[in-house]
Amino acid sequence: MTTDSTTTARRFPLIVDARDISAGLPRSIPWSLAERAYIDYSRRYGTDQTLERLAERGGFGPTELDVHVPGWRKELGL
Repeated sequence: MTTDSTTTARRFPLIVDARDISAGLPRSIPWSLAERAYIDYSRRYGTDQTLERLAERGGFGPTELDVHVPGWRKELGL
């Protein structure tokens, strides 16, 4: 199997509204960042919802990421 250089890495949805988009927030984040957020999320709230299910339901909001992965905005250059 060959890897196509145009293939993008897996992305996780970010729940944003028009104001967030205007402020430069993306509509998705790297899946690896969502995995890091899920570690804290699952400690706080349990594992009733998998990361995949959270993605199906729309993802994390920016404020949730602020709680679960402080510094994520800077990390992504936002």
